[in-house]
Amino acid sequence: MAKANDLTLYDTHADQWWDARSRAFRSLHRVNEFRTALLTAWLGTNLEGQVAVDLGCGGGLLCAHLESCGARWIGVDLSFESLKTGQGRLGRRFARADVAHVPLKSGCADLVLAADVLEHVQDTRAVLAEAARLLKPGGALYVNTINRTRRAKLLAVDLAEGVGLVPRGTHDAALFVDPDELRAEAWHLRLSLEELQGESVDVIRTVRSWAIALRRSNDISVGYSALFRKVSSA
Repeated sequence: MAKANDLTLYDTHADQWWDARSRAFRSLHRVNEFRTALLTAWLGTNLEGQVAVDLGCGGGLLCAHLESCGARWIGVDLSFESLKTGQGRLGRRFARADVAHVPLKSGCADLVLAADVLEHVQDTRAVLAEAARLLKPGGALYVNTINRTRRAKLLAVDLAEGVGLVPRGTHDAALFVDPDELRAEAWHLRLSLEELQGESVDVIRTVRSWAIALRRSNDISVGYSALFRKVSSA
């Protein structure tokens, strides 16, 4: 039986990060299309002059989007092999670090991304606190994660991993994040929720491509994205 939340998967398959046909990452490529469209709807395409930090950046798929929007960005991840792949593709704007202990100064970022991160960490609040520390007042935090429900476990773990849409051992349902708890923890860190978007699987597109394709939904019982804004203390 595969180990749950096996983070070594990202080292094992690191050379495939940018291969949209890879069995390990093809679903992530399709999901990334959904996320970049949502980021565009919420933040626009002009991030010129803004500083962005991508927590848990892996091989840099979202970093490429940040670059296309003109942002000055840095990707942070613990997977050395993934970072090496990202550097080979996008250059040397990456740092190997724990996403709860980032070697950057406080208030340095206009935007922090935490996509596919919170459902892989033991201490959600620590990562949120680090994001809040990095953000300037008025800065934005984008989160994409999985809800802690039976339905999410069935679809994201039992089904998606069972049929090979994502590698076995990718997730541990015990680490999934309840959106109400996320909002409450964020509020204590002066992060105010601005947007909350549910997502559903587009079954036809998923079956046709054998890669998870998402569409917007009012249902947040499986996956969801949230946009928080750092409130000034003054």
